[in-house]
Amino acid sequence: MKTWFALSIAAMVLFTSACTSTFLVYKDGKGYFLGSGSNAKFNMLCASGDLEKVLAATTQLSPEMKDSFYKYNCSIERSGDKVKQLFVTMTKEQRKDIRSAFKANGYDINRMAC
Repeated sequence: MKTWFALSIAAMVLFTSACTSTFLVYKDGKGYFLGSGSNAKFNMLCASGDLEKVLAATTQLSPEMKDSFYKYNCSIERSGDKVKQLFVTMTKEQRKDIRSAFKANGYDINRMAC
């Protein structure tokens, strides 16, 4: 029974990650996909000031891209769809850069805690 449950969870994680164009950020026992509309994600990234620190740590993102990334995650103009659209336009190097910046600021990437 436990094996079936674990396989079901793994399948859900794979299906969910296949349907998203961003990645999961995880810190302090909580994880959220960038682009989700969750208020808890907003608190974790925006109210805490963490997203500003993460964006400051990037080297491959233009100032305009950083501004857009912040605006679509943290301002009154929050939009999960716009975050996803922005992420899709990023190069492989830019995606790696932002994931590395999250890691440098205490986040795990694509971690699913049990």
